[in-house]
Amino acid sequence: MNPDCIKVARQARGLNQAQLADAAGVSQGLVSRLENGLFEPNEETLGKVAAALRFPVSFFRLPDRVLGLPVSMQYRKRASVGQRAIEQLEAEVNLRLMHLRRLLSAVDYQPELPFPRLEIDEFGGDPEAVAEMVRRVWQLPSGPIRDLVGVAERAGVIVFLCDFQVTGVDGLTLQPPGLPICIFLNAAMPGDRQRFTLAHELGHAVMHPVPSSDMESQADRFAAALLMPARDVAPQLSGGITLPRLAALKPVWRVSMAALLMRAKTLGVLSESQSSYLWRQFSRFGYRTAEPQDVAVAAESPHVVADVLNVHLTELGYSLSELAASLHVYEPDLLLMHHLRSPSARPALRVVR
Repeated sequence: MNPDCIKVARQARGLNQAQLADAAGVSQGLVSRLENGLFEPNEETLGKVAAALRFPVSFFRLPDRVLGLPVSMQYRKRASVGQRAIEQLEAEVNLRLMHLRRLLSAVDYQPELPFPRLEIDEFGGDPEAVAEMVRRVWQLPSGPIRDLVGVAERAGVIVFLCDFQVTGVDGLTLQPPGLPICIFLNAAMPGDRQRFTLAHELGHAVMHPVPSSDMESQADRFAAALLMPARDVAPQLSGGITLPRLAALKPVWRVSMAALLMRAKTLGVLSESQSSYLWRQFSRFGYRTAEPQDVAVAAESPHVVADVLNVHLTELGYSLSELAASLHVYEPDLLLMHHLRSPSARPALRVVR
């Protein structure tokens, strides 16, 4: 038995040890010893725990190493985030990684683009210079990036949209041993925020092999420069910025009006007084909470995981129940977690023979 799998399953269900013990008809002390690897249960006891957690018994014998959450998690209100919600998020991330490891073992997934590793110190601590180099490596044309998720996937990044139960968490990045870079995004975010969060997380993966005290601000500056290159966006922000002008530019650059306003200030096309006036206008019209719906940016959809799942269901001939069994979950959880859909034409996947 893998004691970490007991803990992951419990956290995924949002239970504490006492609640699991009550549901399984065992003592809390036994649950604690199970999770600490101090007790090897018999089949009857493990069956009770598995039934209470609604996982197949086989799940608790998986050899996978469980990973903790990265330093670069984005919290807007960290103090308000409960420990159980964080644990549930960690469990979901680990479950998705367990699935990914097994799904990719059956297919040949070859990225079309290289993923650059450009340490920030080698660029004089300038995230904008790093973002410029990334755009060159990926051969992106000038102007807006129309599909950032697609670009990231072509560079070998696995993007997950997750129903985070944690208030204030936008996204996180993990680089698990033996797997591609994995970026997890909160599916509840509007499209413009999703894109900026993805760019922020890409910044971490590109620039930060180890954490640093200013990594979050550096990732924000990288994201702004990646999505809004200075030479392309500055002329459009010059000559007088108004709220209608920002609203008109939002669907073009596919970033929020607030991001455009902050970019204008960073590029020096706004004075301090102009910036302060426009932020007061944002507050007056409620745009700090929600920007106008008529210029909303549609969320982008990842394809890789869904396509790998559909390769199993089509080319490999798995039934849903067989696919669920191969991932050591029950079918309802498979459908809930992965939102299975029709296969996409990209990226190219080949079955490993």
